[in-house]
Amino acid sequence: MKKLVPILLLPIVAALAVGVVASRLATQEKLRHEVEAMVQAAIGRQPEITGDVSFSVFPWPAIEVGGLTIDDPRARLEVGEARIVLNLLPLLTGRASPDYIELTDADLTLADPGDSMQALGALITGLGAAESDADLYVTDGSVKVAHGEGGEMLIPQADMRISWRGGRDVAAKGRATWRGEPLDIDLNLSGLDALASGGIGSLKLAVSGTPAELSFQGGARLAGGPVVTGTLAIASRQLRDALEWLDLDAPTERGFGNFALNASAQLSAKGAVLGEARIELDGNAGVGGFNLRFDGGRATVQGSLASERLDLSPYGQLALSGSQGGTWSSDAIDLRRTRALDVDLRLSAQQVRAGDAELQRMAASATLRGGKLSLTIGEAEAWGGLFRAALHVSPLDKAAGARNAGAQEAAAQAAGADVRVDLSADDVALAQALGELFGMPRLEGNGSFRLSAGGSGASIMDIVANLNGTFTLSGEQGALVGIDVGRVLARLEKRPLSGAGDLRGGRTPYDSIAIDASIEDGIAKLDRVDLASAKLRVGLAGESSIAARDLDFAGTAQLVGPPADAKAAANPDAAVATPASFELPFIVRGDWDRPIVLPDPQALIRRSGAARPLFGGPDKMGIAGPLP
Repeated sequence: MKKLVPILLLPIVAALAVGVVASRLATQEKLRHEVEAMVQAAIGRQPEITGDVSFSVFPWPAIEVGGLTIDDPRARLEVGEARIVLNLLPLLTGRASPDYIELTDADLTLADPGDSMQALGALITGLGAAESDADLYVTDGSVKVAHGEGGEMLIPQADMRISWRGGRDVAAKGRATWRGEPLDIDLNLSGLDALASGGIGSLKLAVSGTPAELSFQGGARLAGGPVVTGTLAIASRQLRDALEWLDLDAPTERGFGNFALNASAQLSAKGAVLGEARIELDGNAGVGGFNLRFDGGRATVQGSLASERLDLSPYGQLALSGSQGGTWSSDAIDLRRTRALDVDLRLSAQQVRAGDAELQRMAASATLRGGKLSLTIGEAEAWGGLFRAALHVSPLDKAAGARNAGAQEAAAQAAGADVRVDLSADDVALAQALGELFGMPRLEGNGSFRLSAGGSGASIMDIVANLNGTFTLSGEQGALVGIDVGRVLARLEKRPLSGAGDLRGGRTPYDSIAIDASIEDGIAKLDRVDLASAKLRVGLAGESSIAARDLDFAGTAQLVGPPADAKAAANPDAAVATPASFELPFIVRGDWDRPIVLPDPQALIRRSGAARPLFGGPDKMGIAGPLP
């Protein structure tokens, strides 16, 4: 019971104290004088009271102000309503002393010394030089930086508890809305006197919200512009959403989900330097260093990243073939996001997975300058051999578009791109490499190939329709999958008119294969396709429209007879030099996915002596002449 006595006496003591103070603060003039004195002692500036002032007893003794304004060379504070909650003990002596101050609709406008970071620095310097102490509860507050007659809104809405001890520290904790997202903020900055005199203070900052979470701990200085140095941690469940929140576009249409960054950092208005950075993104992890600079309003990112294993599948497929459905995309290419910043990055990884492709010990680089993108794989182990690749993309030349098309077409092409691809593979498994890169896994065996091609247009379809370049391939000890040429020739040699039927299916083994092709205006011309083994030879030539993905080839398949004697058999080239025992011209039609192979009917009829009189000459069959 004795413990409850002081508690029961509090209302009585409060009432007595309020009675004493109320008698002294009976008039508006005295109330205004007390408010001015308490605000100046807390904030260090004389306020201008713009509204009525009243004294209230419940729920706690306080002075309420209808509105006030505080002007400072560095900032201007306009408050819709203020409530100064009084300490109870000083009231016993008849003196009004603030416990804390509540500010509602408090709008803080920072003076513009050049940019918002300098404005914040000037405000902190002022706090460090002041001797005032204050505890503020801000409701529906805002912060902006003045720019002439207008201003830049930094924080449109905030509910915070702010306290500072002049020359020592400042703390802020609460919730603020930025870019439409509520963020929980916890800030502690100590050593204000050192900061004001050009020294170093201590900073702890934690910001968390739906888009991302950020924490920083380290030192800060204001001399020469605000700079903080310490440990930085950033995390986001969906980095793509966080970038969109910051008005930034993710580099790819897929991926950029779970993200985490931990690094030693130096941050300033001019940029950021990250050292010993560990980055986790979409299940991948790597370590490296990065340098972000802002020069004339343009951002530049430089850095390097090393990883044991990278899975690039979330960002798209490592393939040069068409999209699903067997057609090229006609969507307009938009390279505006490549103009936002410049990039120079280096990447190394022990193992890289890109779709179905597996690369080992890869060294790569990515550069982006003035909207021109270059991606390079310097060297990687892949498909059992070595692989190199380079992709160069730049915005389409508007002048070139105007020369090559009408005004409307030029405007459409201006949104497109100039693209060049250079790649080489040495001593690789051809079926796996060609399948994963071009979607054509029909050639088995080991070999090497080179592709160098470029084109321009408003879409991928336009680019492949204007493609120019070359392709070469050589291989050995493999097979052509999808047709057994030897079996077909052997059957037709014995019974030419038995019907070729469906020639698809099976494999055609070869000892060597060579392909030379040129690409001109989107048409791939097979200058040479030579496939040879001990039992057959196949030659092929013709054209393929890359845009239409169709085939128009003609060739000759030959069965090779056995060597004439033992001397020829001992010669490795004797089988190739031996005259063919059976020769059949054929054509290849259809699309890339399901080509159709048709033998020359005239050759079959000529092969069958019994059938020739029944059909007459070629003109009777509507055939002008033999196929090439």
